[in-house]
Amino acid sequence: MTHSHNLVYFMKKLETERNTLYEFIEILKKEENALVEGKIKKIDYLASDKSRLIEELIKLDDRRNEYLQKQGLSLTKNSINAWLTEQHSCQNEIKTLWNELLNLAKTAQQLNHSNGLIISNQLQHNQRAFAALNCAAGNVSLYGPKGQTYI
Repeated sequence: MTHSHNLVYFMKKLETERNTLYEFIEILKKEENALVEGKIKKIDYLASDKSRLIEELIKLDDRRNEYLQKQGLSLTKNSINAWLTEQHSCQNEIKTLWNELLNLAKTAQQLNHSNGLIISNQLQHNQRAFAALNCAAGNVSLYGPKGQTYI
């Protein structure tokens, strides 16, 4: 493959990865809404789409990393940015695409973290409610100084 064919191939892969990340972010936003609204069935439905997109993103990431390693790069942000500037200085489109991909990945990470916090808070709330119900039902379990259970 010639240099220009390699670049076109790489850009197509980056575009595919970007589009998949857009889809993933939309799923994360829908998941966030479903979590806030307590729509458990919707969350279950979104989970399969989310898993499918994660698998696809992993494959795309592996292919991108393989391509970059074949170019002799270490897989660090600075190394890739330097390579893009050095090899493709007249190709602003690829640098823009790369930066967009990095920003989308950061957005996805933040949304996923936020959703994780919502889930954690709901889990703590449910655990407290369960403990209160157990106490109200007279199923109080206490622990002695040596960790043994006693009522």
